[in-house]
Amino acid sequence: MPQNCILVCVTDQPQCSRLIRRGRELADEKDARLLVLHVRTRQKTLMGNPDIPAAINQLYAEARAADAEMEIISSQDVEKTICDYAKSRQASQLVIGVSPIDGHLSMKERLSSVLPDMEITTVHDG
Repeated sequence: MPQNCILVCVTDQPQCSRLIRRGRELADEKDARLLVLHVRTRQKTLMGNPDIPAAINQLYAEARAADAEMEIISSQDVEKTICDYAKSRQASQLVIGVSPIDGHLSMKERLSSVLPDMEITTVHDG
């Protein structure tokens, strides 16, 4: 049987460190591995915003401190990339932040429609 795996999905914002901390708590409760994923789109390039490299470095440091593996994948389709990665790494649970509603569905609702058996935990600001 595959080992449990908690997948934390982060953006390029430093406050996403709270997601990594929550992921570590869940991983400890479930005796699971912790993975952190950032999907970088072409719209948010490292060269265009001087704050992004610092934020990503901070998240890498937070991931290391939480004994997590962190990967950055470039893709224009964030939801598909998250779903494919979660399946390939046999994640048992996703941890995401609250996202603005895009159209009629939140990120959690869009991910749930593709991964109906996946437990998805949303971490609110604060």
